[in-house]
Amino acid sequence: MWSMETRTYTTIDLRKQMGEILDRTRIALEPAAITRKGKTLAYLVPAEWFEHYLQLADAASADQDAA
Repeated sequence: MWSMETRTYTTIDLRKQMGEILDRTRIALEPAAITRKGKTLAYLVPAEWFEHYLQLADAASADQDAA
């Protein structure tokens, strides 16, 4: 089951705890928001989530091309 709880980490946290944050994302399926100066720069999500997103985007593109 996918977790929808997004933890927030600063870029400094990411530098100091990269292995732990990656493990939480990969093993516990916990997405992470990466911030700098209070602004979200990026989201770190499990690879399976992103791969699924790419499949959906490809399917939507193919549907749009067929129309």
